[in-house]
Amino acid sequence: MRRTAVLASAAITAALVTGCVRPVDVEPTGTTSASPGSTSTPAPTTSQTSALHQTDAPSSLRVAITFDQPGVGLREGDTYSGLDVDVARYVARYIGVTRISFVEAVTEQRETLLATGQADLVLAAYSITPDRSDDVTFAGPYLSTGQGLLVRSRSRIRTPEQLPGFTVCSVQGSTSTEELVDNHPGLHLTVQPRLSDCVDLLKESKVNAVTADAAVLSGYARESSAPDVLRTSSTTFTTERWGVAMRRDDTDLCEDVNDALADMVETGAWKRAVRSNLGTSSTLPRRTLTPPKLQACPEPRPSTTSSDGSTPTSS
Repeated sequence: MRRTAVLASAAITAALVTGCVRPVDVEPTGTTSASPGSTSTPAPTTSQTSALHQTDAPSSLRVAITFDQPGVGLREGDTYSGLDVDVARYVARYIGVTRISFVEAVTEQRETLLATGQADLVLAAYSITPDRSDDVTFAGPYLSTGQGLLVRSRSRIRTPEQLPGFTVCSVQGSTSTEELVDNHPGLHLTVQPRLSDCVDLLKESKVNAVTADAAVLSGYARESSAPDVLRTSSTTFTTERWGVAMRRDDTDLCEDVNDALADMVETGAWKRAVRSNLGTSSTLPRRTLTPPKLQACPEPRPSTTSSDGSTPTSS
């Protein structure tokens, strides 16, 4: 495998920096978060690591994650925690990268971060869809979940069928929310740049529910406290598979990331990371606690990036 000199060259050529990108270098080894949601993952198995062309690996890997989602991707000062953080650290160690620079991934800008060279990998609870797979390459999936609802504890809303007439908040760029609106006419939708913005509106009683992947919403429910106690709906109504996204032409890197994810499952690190960050069998469905089957990486294909650095954006 060639671990892509593409990563190294992109690190040199990346010039576009927006307000949502705030990189801080952290060591990928050990535990760097004091949050209860963080985990320490064991080193990858020696036999698999030695099969990689580590000389091609860059010294630093830029990984885009959310900064506001407890249990998934959370930044508190210079400390990071969450499942996506733990997966990123494990992948980095496996491919021989010595440092990670985390940048913020806002939902509607995830593909742009890759296309403009601001990130080498995007995790950020990024669901694999056919449309997105046309523009980026996905390794994984590394988690199975489904879209759910977050409501105030005394709310009578428990299913999407009860939403018509109520106001629901979602993040911009969510494809599963479009399906929710199409299937349940009569609900009122408002969108925000970040999911935490939606949660704030819910606590202020300005919206009746927040919709996103259940694995993400459960973190907000666990973190809530009186008088703003929140709960998740009892069921999910879509199937979402989270993948590790990279540029369209990084198919060799995809193979290495898949190898790292397989090793993470084999060593038991995946199970520990999921349960520590997201919860246990009493709070999570079986499919979320079960490692999903990895999909094959695509055959080598050219980048779709145009001469001005832009790339088509999927819905």
